[in-house]
Amino acid sequence: MKLPGAPAAPDHAPGALERLAATRLFVLDLDGTVYLSERVFPWTLPFLEAVRAGGRDYLFLTNNSSRGAADYVRKLARLGIPAEPRQVFTSGQATVELLAREGAGRRVYVLGTPELVAEFERGGFQVDERDPDWLVMGFDTTLTYAKLERFCALLREGRRYIATHPDLVCPTERGPIPDIGGTLALAEAVTGRRPERVVGKPNPGILEAASLRTGVPLEQVAMVGDRLYTDVRGGLEAGCLAILVLSGETSRADLPASPFQPHLVVENLGVLNELLERYAKNLPHPGPGLD
Repeated sequence: MKLPGAPAAPDHAPGALERLAATRLFVLDLDGTVYLSERVFPWTLPFLEAVRAGGRDYLFLTNNSSRGAADYVRKLARLGIPAEPRQVFTSGQATVELLAREGAGRRVYVLGTPELVAEFERGGFQVDERDPDWLVMGFDTTLTYAKLERFCALLREGRRYIATHPDLVCPTERGPIPDIGGTLALAEAVTGRRPERVVGKPNPGILEAASLRTGVPLEQVAMVGDRLYTDVRGGLEAGCLAILVLSGETSRADLPASPFQPHLVVENLGVLNELLERYAKNLPHPGPGLD
C-alpha cells in the first residue's frame, strides 16, 4: 500500500540503499520514531512485521537508564507493540555489558535508581560504597544529597568513572525533566572530573554493545531515529547505516545546518518499509533472524 507523503525518490547517500537491503538488525529509537508519547504511529506495526518476515530483527534502544528493560517491555506491550526482553536495550544494560567485558573490577558505586542498581547486580557486579573499582553515574530519579556527596567524595579519590548517557533532559508526558546532564555538570564543577567514558547515544559505545549482544556486525546494523545529534550522530560514529525519520523532532529544514548528515532520510518507518521491500527484493536474503 502506498503511504501518503512517500517521496518519489528517497534522500540518500551513495550506497545507502544497498546497505539498507543488506541490513540484518534495525536499532530503533522509541519516542518520535516508534511512538509519540502514548500514541503508536500507524506505520510502526507493519514495519516490525515486515522486518520479521524478511528474516531480520529489531532492537529498541533507549538512553534512559532510570528504568529497566522490563519496564519498556511492559510499556510496549501496553501499546500493542511486540517486544521480547532481548529486543529492548537501555544505556544502563550497555554500561553493565561493556564493563563486564573490560574485566577491570566488579565492585561499583552506582548513582542511579534501584532499577539501575539491579541491572548491575544481575550482571554479576557488587555494589560497594566504600572501595569501588568503578563509579557509575546514571539518570537518578531517586537522587539524594547523601548519595551525591558520597559520589563526589569517591570522585576526588580518583576512582574510575563512567556515565550511562549524556542527555540534558528526558521527555515525559509532563514535558522535559532534568536528566543526567545536569548531574554530570554538577559533579564536574565540584570535583573537576569528567567521565572517562559515556556510553549512550551519541557515543558509539551503546551501538558497539548492541552489536556484541546480537552478534550482528556494525556494518549490517541500521540506527533509526528522529534526532540528528544523538541517533544519526551515534550511527555515523559507530559505522552503522544512519537513518533519519521525520516523524519526531527533526524536520527537513534542520538538515542543511547539521554537521551530522544521515545516510538516508525518510518520512517515517512506513516509507522505510516501502524502500526496504523495493530495494531488497532482488538482493540476497540477509540470513536467518537473530537467536
